[in-house]
Amino acid sequence: MKKIALYALLCLFLFSACKNEEKAVPQPIEIGDFSFSSKTIEANTPFQITYNGNGELDDSFFYQLSHSKSYPFDLDFNNNTATITIPDSISAIAFNFKVDDDYANNNNEGFLFSVVDNDEKMAIDVEASKQNYIINYGENFGIEGNAKDALNALENALEKNPELKKEWIDRHIYLARQVDAKTAKDVSDMYLSKFITKPAETLEDYNTLTSVYNGMRDSKRSDSILKIAAEKFPDSDLALRSVINNFFDTKELSALETIFNLHKDKLLKSKYSSFVIETLAKANYNKGNIEAFEDYLNLQNNKTDKASLYNTIAWPKAEKGEDIEGAMTLSKKSLELIKSEQKAPQNKPPYYTPKQYEKSLESTYNMYADTYALLAFKNGDLKEAINYQKIAIGEGENPEMNERYIQFLKADNQHNNIVEEASEFIKEGQSTANIKANFIEAIQKTDNSKNPKTLLAKLEAKAKEKEFNRIRKTLIDEEAPDFTVKSLNGDVVTLSDLKGKTVVLDFWATWCGPCIASFPGMQKVVTKYKDDDSVVFLFVDTFESGKDRIEKVSKFIEDNAYSFNVLIDPINEDSDKYDVASAYKVSGIPTKVIIGPGGRINFKSVGFSGSAEKIVSEIDTMVELLKN
Repeated sequence: MKKIALYALLCLFLFSACKNEEKAVPQPIEIGDFSFSSKTIEANTPFQITYNGNGELDDSFFYQLSHSKSYPFDLDFNNNTATITIPDSISAIAFNFKVDDDYANNNNEGFLFSVVDNDEKMAIDVEASKQNYIINYGENFGIEGNAKDALNALENALEKNPELKKEWIDRHIYLARQVDAKTAKDVSDMYLSKFITKPAETLEDYNTLTSVYNGMRDSKRSDSILKIAAEKFPDSDLALRSVINNFFDTKELSALETIFNLHKDKLLKSKYSSFVIETLAKANYNKGNIEAFEDYLNLQNNKTDKASLYNTIAWPKAEKGEDIEGAMTLSKKSLELIKSEQKAPQNKPPYYTPKQYEKSLESTYNMYADTYALLAFKNGDLKEAINYQKIAIGEGENPEMNERYIQFLKADNQHNNIVEEASEFIKEGQSTANIKANFIEAIQKTDNSKNPKTLLAKLEAKAKEKEFNRIRKTLIDEEAPDFTVKSLNGDVVTLSDLKGKTVVLDFWATWCGPCIASFPGMQKVVTKYKDDDSVVFLFVDTFESGKDRIEKVSKFIEDNAYSFNVLIDPINEDSDKYDVASAYKVSGIPTKVIIGPGGRINFKSVGFSGSAEKIVSEIDTMVELLKN
């Protein structure tokens, strides 16, 4: 009897020990300047993040990952500590910490955490979700990944649970295409294999077929499937997509309105509603059908989309000085709509956090205020123009808007204000040649005892020092992949042949508005360095295809009389990637990559500042830094 009692006690002890082993107490971990509650995040349990560094922490946020989807949320720190609780529907979290205006990247690995349930189990596709996130967003935050790793993680998850295929099919084919054409074909054939012996019957079958053909860019088969699906399942999203495709392809207003009237209720309830309404409203406005224009806009419930259309119509009129009063009415409506949305946000897109949306609305309001101010100026209402342009310039980071503000002050003879405002713009490096000229003139009119050129030189020196320090902080040292491509003139250009020189690669396309806007400034740079053999400029035309590509690019360069050495970035037929852009991890244009004399990437910048003078100054600074 004693033996039985001892045995029972031993079993109880072992069971208790096992329970304790299974539910170990989470241990905090440290990654860089951050500490976290544990190496994984338990769902429905508070999880703490603490910043231990000395930098300024601002605008941090995180993504909740579920399968291939990513949902952004603000991350609010109080005394350098933030606490979040994650629902059990989420498989992973990706933190993005902004410190001193740059995102921390944890040695290019990011801050990604798996979410576990109460039994410490993870989602089967958790690694696929993480890798997919890195492919989608990694470059924005300095995180490195590759399509092969993402594809392998996904296929491991699908092997364990094939039911997940319907969640991942689109991304599965996309990732396979990023690897190479053979892999993409193998993956597509795998999805199509079920239809070899059994034709498509269900709506899910037709969704699979359209996903495959869309993923493989087979528009002919995709359109064919959509037509069949529309007949078999008239109330499905596939049927609506067929209608939208037809709408896209239609040019005549009367035909567009016929499509709309036939499918009005479905279109207005769909995710395509804003696009459809905007198309019809704008077409009617352009034909002078103002009543129809207003009728269509009254169907638009999204305030920001409606405001965007008003501004899209008003801005060209402001530039050309046409129909000023009518354009002012539209512009004022755009401002009222954005102000209303700022007070009570209702239309936040899913890709913004609330704070990001708040900043986006502020930026949008300023942009539309710029339109209204120019219209007011051309309408002779100087006070109104100045008041709204003051709002438009915000922090004064757009030289073009700053120039208009100074122009309006000059028209109102506010010379003292010109001196004050222009001084700040020049000192911060956010000025233009016209701002500097007006500054000199204002000094001459307000204080003859001062030498305006000396004052300007001092302000320019301060701006140059700030720019030098700012750009020096962005200095990098990365491998510059070699390439050999043909120029627009048919010459063969090999990067390695240029070692010992500073090489500026400017990635662009004829369809890219910011690229085109930056080119007058780039022409000034090219002209300035035309006699300096140590600096080479190569304009890489990329993300552009079509049989008429060469003709289109040549015409653009000739029409604008640019003296650019244009390279044609070849497209890789196996993956649909552009060779040079892919090698340099270019995902958006314009992108400038500056390669130093040592043959290494030393600077990389994306976008256009809005000022030709600023482009010249920044490239001067980079070249100077690399020479020294």
